[in-house]
Amino acid sequence: MRILHVLHSHGYGGAENHCLMLMRAQRAAGHEVEFAGPLDSWIGRACAEAGIPAHHVAMHGLYDLVSHWRLRRLVARLAPDIVHGHLIRGAAYAARAQHGHRGCVAVCTAHATTARKHMGGCRHVIAVSAAVRDNLIAAGYAADTVTVVRNGVPEVGTPDRAALRRELGIPQDAFVAVNAGRFIPDKGQDLLVQAMHDLPASVHVVLIGAPDTAYGRQVLQTAAGLERLHFAGYRRDAADLLRAFDAYVLSSRREALPLAIVEAMSAALPIVATRVGGVPEIVIDGRNGLLVEPGDAGALAQALGTLAANPEMARRMGERGRETYSAELTVDLMTRQTLQVYEALRTTSGPAAGNEP
Repeated sequence: MRILHVLHSHGYGGAENHCLMLMRAQRAAGHEVEFAGPLDSWIGRACAEAGIPAHHVAMHGLYDLVSHWRLRRLVARLAPDIVHGHLIRGAAYAARAQHGHRGCVAVCTAHATTARKHMGGCRHVIAVSAAVRDNLIAAGYAADTVTVVRNGVPEVGTPDRAALRRELGIPQDAFVAVNAGRFIPDKGQDLLVQAMHDLPASVHVVLIGAPDTAYGRQVLQTAAGLERLHFAGYRRDAADLLRAFDAYVLSSRREALPLAIVEAMSAALPIVATRVGGVPEIVIDGRNGLLVEPGDAGALAQALGTLAANPEMARRMGERGRETYSAELTVDLMTRQTLQVYEALRTTSGPAAGNEP
């Protein structure tokens, strides 16, 4: 198949990483894959490094007529079988770009539980979790035009545990939980700062991500003097560092299905996570992790303390998480299921995904 992915983004996050992984995996499976979106961006640079043909489409807002024209011209020239939009803006542009081109089908992926508008022009919506699917159906999308394909990730690497701990100034025998993500209020790193005051002295927490936002600077200021809280900054190799830690902690106030938890399961880490979005679909409380209510810093501290005090329980949870990853959350499975959605759409005809709410 010939597949064109469409995404508007200038930053880095789960949707961007997901799109790149999917494009690389589809190419490896023998399909012709290209990208359209702003190339002065993280994903634009990543496409160049990966050798994925990419086309600059700025997409200034939802109704940038020049960008719509450019994307339609691109679709006419490339004649893709599938135009796959990501996030709301990518979905809207993909739907309009394929209109009138025989044999071309628009698909989109909803990456957030807040995704509701501007996806109804696509023939089908892929939801990254059941929580996202349920939100779309509640908003008026037809149930048979929404399919859940959970996020998958490649195998994570094996870091030099001792060297990384020396780099971060962490004792080799400490129990260390890690959190990775953008510094925005939804990710809840401020709750981990609060939790540090209730954690045992042997527990350290590492935050991976660039605190270069107003919220991030506020978190840094609040964390001043907390020696067991370590800011590692942006790390391109974040996923491959996970095995150097003892647990993964997710403090988010809102999520769809975070890639970071899937990567942590690949690394066989036990999970402490807030009960938000699609997280309870893969983190089963008491089996492969511990779930707490969102916004509760004390509960995060208590759950981390429980894992630190019970290393055998933590080890078993990590192993079960690894089993969940291998059975349900690999990049190969995500790719196969996505291609199955494409194939089903190419052999059937039908209306768009649903009414715009």
